[in-house]
Amino acid sequence: MKIYKKIILDKNNKLIKEDFFEYSGKIASVMGIHYDFKSTRSAKLMEKQAKREKKLAERKAKRLAKEGPKKDVNKKDTLDPNQPLDLNFITNPNKE
Repeated sequence: MKIYKKIILDKNNKLIKEDFFEYSGKIASVMGIHYDFKSTRSAKLMEKQAKREKKLAERKAKRLAKEGPKKDVNKKDTLDPNQPLDLNFITNPNKE
């Protein structure tokens, strides 16, 4: 495992100089990448949103199962798109 003492990069993040030493002690086996809260925040937010959407879908399915199938009431359209509007139709209070 490399233990860095000094790393020098240029403005394009190209390595100019590095100063390190090799370490192979007891602690080297447990060392690794450690994540902080900021690096895992987006993944946690996506998991939270997926969990919320799943719960809402389950609630909706449960509610629909409890209510039973919806009864479709077919309303008779008063306006037929194939017939032109005339004055009698517009002024008729019964609108048959």
